[in-house]
Amino acid sequence: MKKALKIVVLFIVFSLFGLPLYAKEVKFIHITDINLNTNNAYKLQDTIKEINSYNDIDFVVFGGNNISRTNIDNLNTFLYLIKKVNKKVYVLLGSSDVLASTGINKEYYLKRVRRALFFRHSKKPNYVFKKNGYVFVAMDGSKEFFQSTNGYYTKKELVWLDEILTKYKDKNVIILQHFPILPTKSAWLQSAKTENYIDVLKKHSNVKIIVSGHYGEDSEIKTGGIYHIITESYSKNGAYKIIQIDLDDNFIGTSLVK
Repeated sequence: MKKALKIVVLFIVFSLFGLPLYAKEVKFIHITDINLNTNNAYKLQDTIKEINSYNDIDFVVFGGNNISRTNIDNLNTFLYLIKKVNKKVYVLLGSSDVLASTGINKEYYLKRVRRALFFRHSKKPNYVFKKNGYVFVAMDGSKEFFQSTNGYYTKKELVWLDEILTKYKDKNVIILQHFPILPTKSAWLQSAKTENYIDVLKKHSNVKIIVSGHYGEDSEIKTGGIYHIITESYSKNGAYKIIQIDLDDNFIGTSLVK
């Protein structure tokens, strides 16, 4: 059964100049900050049944902080459940997903994700995939040798992003990441040195949307020519967001389901 409360927000956004547009509509689900453990897994299981009932979803993004604490039981439970999703699945890392001292570093985590999804997932935390003419870029920003609620996009990651945006300069790009680069009043949540990230974005005109989580609250704002979508934490009210994109018609539509 579909959840009763749906908050729908539709935006007709910025005109797109200078890019040849041939993309079609894309519709996907963004679910973030699940903070899964073995005791609350039944909630996600019910949500996955609901997600599977949609007939027009292209893929599902699990946006980081997928597990509440880095241990093998929580990871195994998460992997068991995402295997049940009947759509294409993409996974991001957050502040609680990996910790090298537990034996679950980024390489191991994504190796397990890749196996669970029948090797149809990147083995790297920064990756690219395409859908209906759009280029989706997954940015990491997580730490694996110590855990912190502050994300950090390393110089190596930003060099990679710059190269990707140059490579796809004639495509509309949507970036998916756990840690927002927008400012927040909470020093505990603010990503470090976001000015370096923003400097890379300023060099390019093809990034149209950045989708993230981490801040807990639902938020959408356009700044610097980019539309930022932040999805409310699933662990708060069981919320996830349906995002619909048709940039040929300058359209972004979102629906927060909870």
